[in-house]
Amino acid sequence: MFSRVCLSERRSPRHSPLKTVNDIVLPRNYSTAGFCSQPWKQNNQMKINNHTKIGCASALILFASLVTRTVSAADWEIIASPNLGTQANSLSGVGTVADNDVWAVGWAWNNRLSAYRTVIEHWNGATWSLVRSPNTTNGYNLLNGVAVVAANDVWTVGQAANGNTYKTLVEHWNGATWSVVASPNVAGSSSVLTAVSVVSANDIWAVGYSTDTNFNNRSLTMHWNGAAWSILPSPNVNDDILFAVDAVVSTDVWAVGRSRPGEDRTLTLHWNGSTWNIVPSPNDSTEDNTLFGVATVASNDVWAVGNAGSLKTLAIHWDGASWSVIPTPALDSNDTNPVLVGIVALSSDNIWTAGQFIVPIEGSVQHTLTESWDGSSWSVVPSSNVQRSNNRLHGIAATPNGTLWAVGTTGIFARPERTLILRKLP
Repeated sequence: MFSRVCLSERRSPRHSPLKTVNDIVLPRNYSTAGFCSQPWKQNNQMKINNHTKIGCASALILFASLVTRTVSAADWEIIASPNLGTQANSLSGVGTVADNDVWAVGWAWNNRLSAYRTVIEHWNGATWSLVRSPNTTNGYNLLNGVAVVAANDVWTVGQAANGNTYKTLVEHWNGATWSVVASPNVAGSSSVLTAVSVVSANDIWAVGYSTDTNFNNRSLTMHWNGAAWSILPSPNVNDDILFAVDAVVSTDVWAVGRSRPGEDRTLTLHWNGSTWNIVPSPNDSTEDNTLFGVATVASNDVWAVGNAGSLKTLAIHWDGASWSVIPTPALDSNDTNPVLVGIVALSSDNIWTAGQFIVPIEGSVQHTLTESWDGSSWSVVPSSNVQRSNNRLHGIAATPNGTLWAVGTTGIFARPERTLILRKLP
């Protein structure tokens, strides 16, 4: 399987394979630009929702191979973004405070350390700039999701490699600097945080997974009470990973991902204010089904997205009583491996989700993918791509005024990938 960050056997801690989206949806002989010349061998991880309903996401090229219909909105546009150094860079999550206050997080390759280091970027209304971010070890340090409380209260989560083990990584912005905040880990296991969601300043959730020495994965849920992070028990099916989390209120929180009783199956967990419980969720194919993003509108209006096998995207909806599959646009027969990675909900009839797909006849080039829900159906919305390059979006968010931001990576085969940021005005 492949990883979005090319955690090769030579470079990465052997104890805990990293779970990332490309590992799950790309064919086994597919290698993405920039990080290594051989097929990637690790797994995938995703990112991230906040109180503005961020999701790990992707945006779509104006590509006629997908069934589309007209959507009245401004076009997606690529906004120039910086990179840390000259090697591979990737952005995994995005969160918004205001139109002139947006954060993006991810990682960049450091040749001297032979490891990925944290990357944080900020939009001030005119330009994106790099902001210094800490690392806790000399090994891999990656940020997967970001969530906003206020302009001086922003959180990001991920993991840091300590020898052969990953430890949770939590960082906080106080309005002036980013600093590491102590976070717990599962004893005897690697621990990874993939997503974070804000209810209030003293009520924040982070989710992910732990991996034991036998490479068995278990769901991981952590809570911030305003003073400290703590692990709260969560149920498991088999080999479970949580990729996203979002909250309606303190007593109504959803986390989604996958379990692996055989083929991957969708996994939805619900927090009722006292315990996490598994809620039955549907699958739309006999192949692997995985949920990478979740967005809440109300207690009876929740969406989760991902993929159903190698030929279909997947969207499911919670109506207050049960989850059901909602059809998404069909994929052209020349394209494959579509996946919806993230989702952001502005209202019940204004929801955006994004991901990517592969075009084998173009040499297996990746194109960004965005879809919109208008209250009655999903439709593909054209989005920008860097030409003659792979393009992926890993996170999506909306400002209070409705501007959409999507972040990810772009790159040419065998060259270092670079940051990719798209904006869509209301």
